[in-house]
Amino acid sequence: MNRLIPALAAACFSLAAATAMAQSPSGDGSKGPYGPGGPRHGMRNCSQATDPAKCEAERKERYERVKQAREACKDKPDRRGCMTEQYCAKEQDPAQCQARAKERHARSSQRLDQRQAAHEACTGKRGDELQKCLSAQRGSSGRGGPDKK
Repeated sequence: MNRLIPALAAACFSLAAATAMAQSPSGDGSKGPYGPGGPRHGMRNCSQATDPAKCEAERKERYERVKQAREACKDKPDRRGCMTEQYCAKEQDPAQCQARAKERHARSSQRLDQRQAAHEACTGKRGDELQKCLSAQRGSSGRGGPDKK
């Protein structure tokens, strides 16, 4: 009986490993349905678009623009501003692109400030107590939980 349990456990682990390996994508593991690097914000699944070829071309163009902007701004001190300028320079309406980027940055900064305030209010708490405190802070800040959209 004592030898049966470890043997059974080893068999279960090897079976689990085999099924996990069988489910991994073939070919280059870094490329998935969203291209290299996995899903990104703003990158949608073009297979469900009305014109998948056009959608895919636009998606690749956006990806290349972001890649070029990232390369041009990798050593700049204001990387976010540089990336926005580089990306929006090639847009049809650069002013509108800049305005959207500014709004995104403002929302991001606001969420970061709310998160920092919640963590400061919950200083010294650990584990479940910390999670409850953070949840209460999220609720009191007017932002809903995962069920509110």
